[in-house]
Amino acid sequence: MDFLIINGEILKKEEANFTPLFWDEPFIISQKIWFGFGGIPQFSINLKFLNQQLEALNYQLPAFLKNKRELFRITKRMLNKNKFYRSGIVTIQLFINNPHINYVITSIAYPEFDFPISKHGLLINFSDTIKSSENRLNQHKFYNRANWKINQTKLRDSSFQNSIILNQNGMICEGIATNIFMVKDSVLITPSVDSGCFEDTLRATIMETATALQIKTAEIPNIKKEHVLAMDELFFASEEFGIQWILGIENKRFVPKISNLIHEKINEILKGKIVEWE
Repeated sequence: MDFLIINGEILKKEEANFTPLFWDEPFIISQKIWFGFGGIPQFSINLKFLNQQLEALNYQLPAFLKNKRELFRITKRMLNKNKFYRSGIVTIQLFINNPHINYVITSIAYPEFDFPISKHGLLINFSDTIKSSENRLNQHKFYNRANWKINQTKLRDSSFQNSIILNQNGMICEGIATNIFMVKDSVLITPSVDSGCFEDTLRATIMETATALQIKTAEIPNIKKEHVLAMDELFFASEEFGIQWILGIENKRFVPKISNLIHEKINEILKGKIVEWE
């Protein structure tokens, strides 16, 4: 990445001065957005999620987030200046220092054209950290980030690449920075928001894709460990990491099938989400 955006201005990376952004210990929220197929398919929903996080913190919507077309235009221009023509991730970071909000937009490129899917299955475990299902901020990334970091730290020097996080009632919520999807008897199952799970921007798109494939879906608040171990297939999904199929939980093993079908179809659906003004 040679170019980035700071407060609406495209700058060379070596010219960027981040120091003022960190004065007075700002609160930082961020959103990672996949780009590809010549556009940014989920740009609008990501801005919606950013707005929801600001509203949850009682901040007014800044002008640059209100002008969606202009924000998209300068973001796309940054990608072109970086010569990122295939796919990758755009990261929007908001540095909140009341009453001011500064923003930085950066990007990284992927070599593939399609939405990402893991080539190798993940080995995962059940986390021993507990999440309260009753907190109204559960759906937002900024609220979950510290817990995810703690869980990532616990995975160091282990054979596991991710963890399933449970709530205070022992019910399944999510993976680390991902939503979890399960398949049993050809039904796609995911924890409902009542479980306390966060809501990734890809979550609704996964459910939309399953419906397009005529796969039955269910959102359930009370999925237990033993239910997970009895599933036919598991995978994580997020806009940041794509679709990650799960090879095993501890000693239990799974085989990908529905996740591959969803990956094939989701590329078609994401292409259809690129709006005309892009």
